[in-house]
Amino acid sequence: MTNKKVKYLIPIPKIEEGHKFLIVQPHPDDADIYAGGFAASMIEKGKEVVYVTVTDGAMGTTDRTLKPVELATIRRSEAETSAKTLGVNRLIFLGYPDADAITHKELRRDFIGLIRQEKPDGILLPDPWLPYEAHTGHVIVGLAGAEAALFSPLPHFEPKGEPHELKLVAFYTSHKPNTFVDITPFWEKKLKAISMHKSQFSPDLFKLFSIYLEVMSREWGEDGGFEKAEAFKVLTLYHLHGNVDTWEL
Repeated sequence: MTNKKVKYLIPIPKIEEGHKFLIVQPHPDDADIYAGGFAASMIEKGKEVVYVTVTDGAMGTTDRTLKPVELATIRRSEAETSAKTLGVNRLIFLGYPDADAITHKELRRDFIGLIRQEKPDGILLPDPWLPYEAHTGHVIVGLAGAEAALFSPLPHFEPKGEPHELKLVAFYTSHKPNTFVDITPFWEKKLKAISMHKSQFSPDLFKLFSIYLEVMSREWGEDGGFEKAEAFKVLTLYHLHGNVDTWEL
């Protein structure tokens, strides 16, 4: 008979106890949408948050008259303005082309370099195991980031830079979150930040999307005992390789 207590031998880290975080987003609006409340909360507590934007977001429009190079400029400006609303003052843009095939190995190398350079306690990533996720950019960013977290402490793997071991990896857009962060005091600030991505949200779409976000934040809040919350799947590096219980944690 299996002893279910085995899965709890490696405790889940408390995300709020970290002091520095890299929030990785495939596109210039993802961090605000899925972790903007968390970012604002940590910054108010005197902790450091760095946004890492992987692609230029140049394909994210239905407007045939708007050229991709123009949209990339617009989206970067929107990202910088919205981040300041949340108190995020450091943004790193990797500049990968939007919607093109991202090379996993190249992206993993960039992430390892960032982890070793910035030495955060935790990294936030899109959950690459989200069921029905059709955007391969999100999947590759999540997988490459998780693998970079796993390999960044190894001195003979990608030898440039001093090895660094993260205390936690937190996945947003997770189907099975295990951590709920109270964002009630930061809800309006989060919505304001998202609204600044005007190239992505018409007034009507923003109204509809904000309703969806509020419903989800209230559901997650019930799980955490808050009015509104953001949800994450928080794991240690030991949960990211050969651990059959990780799915259920």
